[in-house]
Amino acid sequence: MAQCIRLAAYSLVATLLIAGCTRRDDDARRAVIETYADIVLATYEDSIATARVLDDAVDALIESPSQETLIAARAQWRAARIPYGYSEAFRFYGGPIDDEDGPEGRVNGWPLDENHIDSVKADAYNAGPGANIVGNSDAFPAITPELIAGQNEAGGEKNIASGYHAIEFLLWGQDFNDPPDSAGQRSHTDFVSSGSGNDINARRGQYLKAATTLLIQDLESVAEQWRKPQAGQTNYRSNLISGDVPTALKRMFTGAAALAEVEMAGERMNVPLLSSDQEEEQSCFSDTTADDLRANAAGIEHVYYGKYTRLDGSTVSGPSLADLVKEKDPRVAEEMDARIARVRETVDAIQAPFDREIVTENKDGQARVKASIEALRAEALSMTRAARSIQIFLSDLQGLGD
Repeated sequence: MAQCIRLAAYSLVATLLIAGCTRRDDDARRAVIETYADIVLATYEDSIATARVLDDAVDALIESPSQETLIAARAQWRAARIPYGYSEAFRFYGGPIDDEDGPEGRVNGWPLDENHIDSVKADAYNAGPGANIVGNSDAFPAITPELIAGQNEAGGEKNIASGYHAIEFLLWGQDFNDPPDSAGQRSHTDFVSSGSGNDINARRGQYLKAATTLLIQDLESVAEQWRKPQAGQTNYRSNLISGDVPTALKRMFTGAAALAEVEMAGERMNVPLLSSDQEEEQSCFSDTTADDLRANAAGIEHVYYGKYTRLDGSTVSGPSLADLVKEKDPRVAEEMDARIARVRETVDAIQAPFDREIVTENKDGQARVKASIEALRAEALSMTRAARSIQIFLSDLQGLGD
């Protein structure tokens, strides 16, 4: 009888110890998820802040078109792209940015259907001009954010009419590679109003303003789902933090790994490399694709290391995926560190403009792009191992890209 009592006591102690360890592990992992949510929110808020500065620059361009105001608007577009580029590591798992109702397709869709937006030089674009919105005041009398949202992906998911790249096209125009290393050369005179009844230049400015307004609205809608809700209310953030821990961690790993493997290595680098076609590069009007890639790679680091330096210089950081992995499997943690560093090295080595790196005759440029593709695929593979080390198992990443 005494032996049975002792056995029962040992069993109870073991159960309590296991329960205590489980609670501690759960608390530690939930803290990692909360760090992630804080970084996501800070990144989207920086994206909104830079988009608002861009909006002010667009107002100045429309009010007083000049080479100076056009250059200023282009500079603010470039600045606005950086924090949004970081945020793409928060995609690919059906979160607020890209669930069924998410605005990602309006915010960052590409390649652009520029001949639906404005007149194009057909022989340089390889497409006949369509009923462009800017030029057709009968079909599109009022150019508003609502009109642009409705026209985006009209007739197919590749028919992009809104977001960063619509704004980019309107600021730079088509890139004719003349001279070869130059971006688009749109003149500020394209925004000088003629005062006529069907003022094409004024309508071009209206499109630019409406697209920028829509972009801010869409970014705000996403950020709202990541802010701490008021008492008694819930949103995506609160559900993620308080919900199933393995599911949340899986989403974090999935966003980072899919961005590396499917989107960056595949859609954004290998596809244009194989075709040598600048129409396949992401920011093809401004020739800032290399900057996009660097921002994307940095966003993956923010997720894994749980640290983000905001535009104002403040830092958002806390317990991270890297901490969890290092505790469970130091060798995998070392591998992750090395492969993240290798991605940073190879992506930084890609020269601008990206469309010159991928042309067949530029063997050195193609080699730099290929090295980056290989590094990103290795990083994604290590990300899968890192997830497995903490008992998180990723689904097949195929089909998660644009």
